[in-house]
Amino acid sequence: MKNYSIPIKAVFIIAFFLIFFSTSAAQLRVGAGGFIGGGTIKGESPSLAAFTASVFIETNTALFLEVTPRLSYIYAKDFDAVLPNTKKPYYPYMQGFTFKGITTQYFEKNIFLEEGIGFLALNDRTFSTTDLWSYGVVLSVSGGWDLRGFNLSGFRIGAGVEYGITFNNTLANYSSFHFYFNYTI
Repeated sequence: MKNYSIPIKAVFIIAFFLIFFSTSAAQLRVGAGGFIGGGTIKGESPSLAAFTASVFIETNTALFLEVTPRLSYIYAKDFDAVLPNTKKPYYPYMQGFTFKGITTQYFEKNIFLEEGIGFLALNDRTFSTTDLWSYGVVLSVSGGWDLRGFNLSGFRIGAGVEYGITFNNTLANYSSFHFYFNYTI
């Protein structure tokens, strides 16, 4: 099996273009956030229950007014790693980067629904001998409560689901059911 390492330069290039193609500084909205929850991971193994965590950064752009680009880091590890009195020599995990386009709809006054689709680079570490980067797509849906008000600065909280699947190497995939938070400056 070949090891396709993801160039860290690619992540920095995407982040640079996120900022470079942002709207003018007076209209610039930068958000950061993340999620924590549970789900599954699967490589060349049966599905394993896992805890999931992610952090992300997003900004509006002049290119797409209704779609917000979001760059995030995802980490999912075998749930046994956080249980007390569980001692194994190795806990399977996956980590990776996603680059998604996010669109948001508002209902009522502060209730929102956001959907995302994008690209995924996922490092499969389900076995101690496996260290492969695979590439695919990611889909997400989140809903919740917008606490920002009229100035559009502040928090949004809610819950969501995310699913990522790759199309090469071990066909690694993950799913996440999580609590979500986002802060916009």
